[in-house]
Order: sequence, then C-alpha cells, then structure tokens
Amino acid sequence: MKIAIVNTRQSGGGAAIAASRLFEALKGKGIKVRFITAEGKGGDGVTVLSDSLMRRLRYKCAFLFERAGIWLGNKLSRRGLFEVSTARFGMRIANLKEVREADIIHLHWVNQGMLSVREIKRLAASGKQIVVTPHDMWYCTAICHHSFGCMRFTERCCDCRFLASPSDHDLAAKVWEQKEGMFGENTGIVALSEWIKGRIEASAITRGCKCRVIPNPIDCSIYNRNFDKGEVRRKYGILPEARVVIFGAAKLNDPIKGSGMLFNAIERCKYREDITLLLFGNIKDDDDFLERVPCRHVYAGSTNDEKERAALYAASDVAAVPSHYETFGQVIAEAMACGTPVLAFDNGGQRDIIEHGKNGYLAAYPDINDLARGLEWLLDNCGEETGRYASESIAGRFSPESVADKHIAFYRELLENRITD
Repeated sequence: MKIAIVNTRQSGGGAAIAASRLFEALKGKGIKVRFITAEGKGGDGVTVLSDSLMRRLRYKCAFLFERAGIWLGNKLSRRGLFEVSTARFGMRIANLKEVREADIIHLHWVNQGMLSVREIKRLAASGKQIVVTPHDMWYCTAICHHSFGCMRFTERCCDCRFLASPSDHDLAAKVWEQKEGMFGENTGIVALSEWIKGRIEASAITRGCKCRVIPNPIDCSIYNRNFDKGEVRRKYGILPEARVVIFGAAKLNDPIKGSGMLFNAIERCKYREDITLLLFGNIKDDDDFLERVPCRHVYAGSTNDEKERAALYAASDVAAVPSHYETFGQVIAEAMACGTPVLAFDNGGQRDIIEHGKNGYLAAYPDINDLARGLEWLLDNCGEETGRYASESIAGRFSPESVADKHIAFYRELLENRITD
C-alpha cells in the first residue's frame, strides 16, 4: 500500500503539523508514504513543488490570482479576503510520479494556491482512492473555512456573510456549482472530531462519503510532564508564584482564536493581578495586540520547535483555548499531554478531548462570564492530580502508533470496498 499525503505547507500551522506527524507515524509503521507540499524544506520522502524558480512563480501566481479573484468578485473589498478560498487556481499534481504510483491520495489542507477544485476533481476521477482530512470546514462549504453557525452548506451555499454584496448568485454560489460532484462514493473522509463529522455528514458536498473519526497524533515522547517547571519559568522571567495561563496559536490575533474573549475573561477573573499570560505564535498586522493584554504577560514569540513548545505548556498552570470553535484542538491535546488542564468553549472538537471538571473546563459558548468562572475553577484546581489525569487522558489515545493504525485500517477498508465500474 502506497500513500501520498498532500498539504499546502510542510510546517507552520495546525494542518501542516498534523499532516507531517501522520507522515512520520505511517513511515514508522513501515508504510510507503510520500509527502507532497507546495512549500517546505523537503527531506526523505518529501516532494516540494516550489523547488525551482518556475514552479515557485507558478505557485505564487496561483495564490495571487485566487486572492485577486476574491477581491474583484467582492467589489474591491478586502472584507473576508483571507477567510474564504475559491480554489479556482492551483498546481497540477495528477501526473506526478508520486501520485501515479500511490494507491491512496490523502488530501489535507490544500488551499491558497496548492490545488484547484478542478485538480481535486481530476484526482477523484483518476481511479485513485481519495481520502480527505478537513482541518476546517472548507471541504464542506463553498468558500468559507468556518461557517460560524451558517448552515446553508447543507443545501446550497449563497448569500454569503463573508462577501460585501451577498446574493443568491454571489461568489459563494458560483464556487458551490463548481464544487458539486467533487467527491464520489469512493471518497473517504477522516473527521478529526465528532463535531466536524456532523458537518461532513450534513454537507450536500460531502454527505455521501465514507467517514471515520480519527484524531491527530500527539508524540508523548515530546509532549509530557518531564520538564522542570521552575527552570522554564526562570528562562522566561516568570515569577515562581505566578499563576501562569498559556495562550498559543499559529496566528494569535486570528479572530477565530478568541483572544478578545480571553482578555475579557481575565479582566473579570478574581485572580487577574496574579496571572501571567504566556503567549506564543505569530502576531500579524496588529502592532497594538500585546498592549491589549489585561495582565502581566510574556511573549515567547513564534516557535516551530516542539520541545520548546512542550516546555512552555509544562511551565503553565492552565492552557486557554478560547476559540470560536476548533475542528480538533491540537493545542488542547499538546497542553494536556504536558499535564496542563485546558480552558475552552464547549462548541466544537474541544469536547472530544476535554472531560469537563476532570482535565479541563468547557465554558458555555459564547458566555464570557462562564469562561472567567472556568479560569478561576482551573486555577483553584490545577494540582498534581489534575495534571496527571490530563496527561494520562492523552497518552495512548492520541499516540502516533494508535493514530497510524486507525488510518491504515481505514485505508484498507476503503481499498477493499471500492466501487468499480
């Protein structure tokens, strides 16, 4: 069995991390697997499509043409420019040797110039077994990555809230027509949580596909409790007695990640004066972001070093993940593996990982007061027992070996039960 994993980036961002971890986990099981990406450092088994000047230009042009099309279709408004993707442009991979030799093409996050809808359809029509892991809702909708409660994708996307001039025949409606029939009965979908599985089964685009819930892998040889909390705190200048809350994301000021709700909750928390907010991740086009933090804080910058990230989790008392929703919640699982209980809203994949009152707190969404209550409860109960339970709830269940075995079983099931003409 030969697998080709496809993702826009090799590293940076949750989808890239998850796809890379799956790639390594499958290799560890002796599976012949390739990783195909538009941008990355490469390595054994990795094909980087932008490895030459011409290919790099083609990739960048696909990205720019797509964004320009959204901008023009949105009547020159930047509103929602990076909250939607049309996938009208992309790179050709169907004729790659790695794709032609594969038994299964496993698509992850392929937006922003990687694959077009046309190319996805070409792959689906090639006779290869297609597997898709949605890291957001784009595969289920016309153009949006997160529908924020809109359920039009259950019938037909149009009148889109992300567009400046929504209508029955807007950009979303046009892309919806292109995406219809994108997947057939042979397509398999890996849902990272029960929540996203419900969206997959509800979508008129994906509801006919075979679907299994399989989480992302977490390497507990890296993410664990074997860190000296005091030493890490000293490194970052954090007082030993501080109540440390960690908040991290690929982009900290991404509205979906809920930083504003966390800041409001901290303001209402009775421990506000004792809290140190430990932040990691990028901050883009927002010079005032750190000035809005309502308590003492330490900004650790952006890090792709997993051991450093694990140390940051282990140095904290509570991990805050106040996202409007999470398809899976990679930060949640990583923090728990390090023995750090998690505060989050009960509105997505979070509930698959967090056991309310045991290894974290699930606040009613979008109740800021309940988020503040949850923060206080966790700071009062973040002792040795809670940390141990949090760590043990991740080990085994999310191990690379376990996740790889579940993927392999699903791959085999799909290959054995393919419908052929």
